[in-house]
Amino acid sequence: MGIVLGCASCDSETEIYEGYVVPNGLIYPGPAQQPAAHPGNNRIKLSWLRGTDPRVQKARIFWNNSTDSVELPVTADMDTVSYIIDPISENTYSFMIHTYDDEGNESIPIEILGTVYGDGYQGLLTNRLLKSTFYDGRDVTLNWGTVEGTEVGIRLNWTDINGNSQTTGVDTTETETLLPGFDIDRPLSYSTTHKPDSLAIDLFQAPTVETMIDPVVLIPKTTWIENLMPGDVEINGGYPLGNFWDGNTTNFMHSADPAAIPSTFTWDLGVKAKLDRMKLWPRNSDDDRWNRGHPRVFEVYGSLAPNPDGSLDDSWTLLGRFECVQPSGNGMADPWQAPTSEDIALSDNGLDFEFVPGASVDPDATVRYIRFRSLEHFNPTQPPRILLAEISFWGTLVK
Repeated sequence: MGIVLGCASCDSETEIYEGYVVPNGLIYPGPAQQPAAHPGNNRIKLSWLRGTDPRVQKARIFWNNSTDSVELPVTADMDTVSYIIDPISENTYSFMIHTYDDEGNESIPIEILGTVYGDGYQGLLTNRLLKSTFYDGRDVTLNWGTVEGTEVGIRLNWTDINGNSQTTGVDTTETETLLPGFDIDRPLSYSTTHKPDSLAIDLFQAPTVETMIDPVVLIPKTTWIENLMPGDVEINGGYPLGNFWDGNTTNFMHSADPAAIPSTFTWDLGVKAKLDRMKLWPRNSDDDRWNRGHPRVFEVYGSLAPNPDGSLDDSWTLLGRFECVQPSGNGMADPWQAPTSEDIALSDNGLDFEFVPGASVDPDATVRYIRFRSLEHFNPTQPPRILLAEISFWGTLVK
């Protein structure tokens, strides 16, 4: 009786589940394997491995909660299946991939997230910092800042001295770029290239920057050498003239003591230049700062080929006549008075001068040799001498 009742019970349960059983079982084609999303510009590429199921004949990709979809064939000779959805709006999407056999059986869905980029993303992109430029009279050198974020390079557009348009690429390892034969009167434009993702199929350009290269540079001092000429002031061997341009404002050059007024000394820049401005540092000691070792009025001359006899003739061009103005005026008091804190701060920071055209003055002249001519000193009741710590010139180099 127990066995009969048990069989009857089993028959009853079988009847209950018969309506939910699919004859011969459900068939699920092999799903997409290792899916990947490749971002693009208002488009996206989806790819996956086909897998080994020979029954797979096609695939469908769904997005926007399955309101959008696309169907594509999947053939037996494919190792990788891919499809580019184009166009598609900028956004992040959830894509569902289904595969199908020839009887319409559907695989389990495979989800992949993907981002589509567009104008919004591009509008946020920035360019690598152009830290500085250097024009040597013919070529331009660009000095770049640190590579950041998604940058993969820079695209430069410029014009050479023959009027030809040039395009130059800068890679991410490059911190200095040379543009030979640069037309300084034409602009440089550049744009940084970005790749938002390592799998991206498109590159994006930051907004183009257009700039003029400033031809005025700090004249390099590495080529400067002493070039004293007949009639120049004697220089104290313990404080050579080279101290005047060694980049150190704590040491100084020292003339004979006393020095005749006017006094001149000459040096060779080693390059040709048109000078724009200069900075002068007197010795940083009250023995000479705003005192008898500090020229109050002086001239600067330039030449390409000075007369070897030392004459200040027409082989020299007057570039400028300058006056050092002391805030307190103590250096011209009688008797002389010590400089104030304001006076000291000014001389320690260096005195700035511009080369300005004027009567008998031509700062636009191209020069190589410089002659400094001291005309009047502070503390004029004392015998003068020249003690100067440093000088710098800014201008345009000429090839």
